[in-house]
Amino acid sequence: MERNPDLERRRLLQATAGALVVGAAGCADAEDDDSHPQLEELDIDALRETVAEQSEAPDGSVTLGVGFADDPLPMTSELYEPDPDAEISDTEQYDTQELNDVDLVADPVEELPTLDTDDITLYALELAPGETRTMALVVRGDEDVTFDAHVPEGEPYELDDGLVLNCYCIDEVWNAPAEGTWTRVIEVGLEEDIEDPESAAMVYGVFDGEE
Repeated sequence: MERNPDLERRRLLQATAGALVVGAAGCADAEDDDSHPQLEELDIDALRETVAEQSEAPDGSVTLGVGFADDPLPMTSELYEPDPDAEISDTEQYDTQELNDVDLVADPVEELPTLDTDDITLYALELAPGETRTMALVVRGDEDVTFDAHVPEGEPYELDDGLVLNCYCIDEVWNAPAEGTWTRVIEVGLEEDIEDPESAAMVYGVFDGEE
């Protein structure tokens, strides 16, 4: 497995940066006003209804559909089970797209389940209020891509109103190498004091980091 030679320094700096801005919700919102063509075309409320229709969450839990609006960029964003020894905000680059060689992803490799929607891929998380889920976010593409992520749009829950997010959209610029892999361990969940919890959808806006 080949790694970026500055891996350990980058990992320490990024983890430190994440810790500084996580706060109560784990997500900076400095760039909320930026427009995103894919997000503007999505009907988040309709996605929420789709999540509710397909939810198989047990009693006491709901399904949260998590998506990534990355179509404008030459990349894909996917969620996998994380390595059990990985910690939230661990971030690494790899010079391979073989996930068996990505040590932040669990062995055996297991992608999280998705919901059936024509508009965007939504990963299905079954959560009870007060529960969180740790995942390995995997970004891959055929060419070098620089990107950042902004606060997700959610329905009916948003940042500081039901969602717990640690820690992807932290006003950082990331890079996925050509024919390589960028991976970050993130956490998504629901606040504990939600009354009458219901299934929900949330979509991260993924932006060109060079603009």
